[in-house]
Amino acid sequence: MINDTESPDHSFFTRFEILSGVKLCVVIPVKDEEAYILKNLTAFAMQVDLSGKPVKPEEFEILVLANNCSDDSAARIKEFQRNHPHMNIYLEEAILPSHQANIGYIRRKLMECAYTRLLKNGGGIILTTDGDTTVAKDWISQTQREINNGAEAVGGRIFLYDDELECLDNLTRACHFKDERYQLLIAELESKIIGSAHDPYPRHHQHFNGSFAITTDCYKKSGGIPVVDDLEDCAFFDRLQNIDAKIRHSLKVRVHTSARYLGRVTVGLSSQLNMWKNPDHFKNFTTESFHTVSNRLVKKKMLMDLWESKNRAGFNFNQSIKNIIPEIDVNEEIYYSFNNHCYFGAWYEEILKLHQTHHLKKYPKVPIDTAIQDLETELKHYPDHSFSQTSIL
Repeated sequence: MINDTESPDHSFFTRFEILSGVKLCVVIPVKDEEAYILKNLTAFAMQVDLSGKPVKPEEFEILVLANNCSDDSAARIKEFQRNHPHMNIYLEEAILPSHQANIGYIRRKLMECAYTRLLKNGGGIILTTDGDTTVAKDWISQTQREINNGAEAVGGRIFLYDDELECLDNLTRACHFKDERYQLLIAELESKIIGSAHDPYPRHHQHFNGSFAITTDCYKKSGGIPVVDDLEDCAFFDRLQNIDAKIRHSLKVRVHTSARYLGRVTVGLSSQLNMWKNPDHFKNFTTESFHTVSNRLVKKKMLMDLWESKNRAGFNFNQSIKNIIPEIDVNEEIYYSFNNHCYFGAWYEEILKLHQTHHLKKYPKVPIDTAIQDLETELKHYPDHSFSQTSIL
């Protein structure tokens, strides 16, 4: 069930009736986005299906929550509404108190509104992006394709606007390229080792709210976005992993977003870019080693296989888990949680916490260039590897 620990604000969007044919609800939080919001909304007016034909505007709606704005964001949105009366764009303006004026609260409320509205039509897909982000012209249809192929949630590929990327200082841009390369290589390695049927190679590493979608069924099962002030996308992803949600990291679902240093949230891409501006960080850019990542993924795969074997005849839990993680103590608590958890993801989180301290001591962090080189060397052993899939282009 949806988290109901806080009093829901029923005023958001209740005065706007959802059209009977709408199965897709896009939610966009906005705070001082006058420089980007028209570009953002225009992309939805240009959506096409997989054959290149325009998406019918009656098939989707857009909920925009403009909160605590001190610029002309709302005026720009209203202008767009007047110029595109055929589109189902609904705007709410709100001045929220300090304890609610954070992205965690706002995104959670938006997605709850979308969920409630779509239920009136028998369910559908909740999609979210940011006010400074421009979705690709086939963003909706490519997301639908992934859902139709069996995914319950879809993380899209997020790029920086080309012109803003070029305007970044050299240190920041270099760190961004290195980090992207490293993360994409890990995403590929994960696909090789884990072999997920719903998230196969080629894939990427991003599951952030600049481009994310989820079915209403999966949203209900998850309990919705956890109560956090920021990094709500990371917290939500963790929650989805704990219920074994089928999450697809699709390279065909694409958006571009701003590369600004002054962001609208406490912790996010802008804070990352600011950290990368520091010359000391560039010189000491360290990360998890290939051995750390590989060891974790191999053991996760072995634990997944163990989970699938729990009901087989002759199964010996103590011996099996000891063979996988010999350094942890096997006790009745671990065995009980193994037998009583409904989802592998929730049980795996417990095991990971037990194993993490030893794991990090065994494999210290390394320079990111070393990690990249080691990952590339390992991935060359796979016959279907292509470094073009781990490019940021």
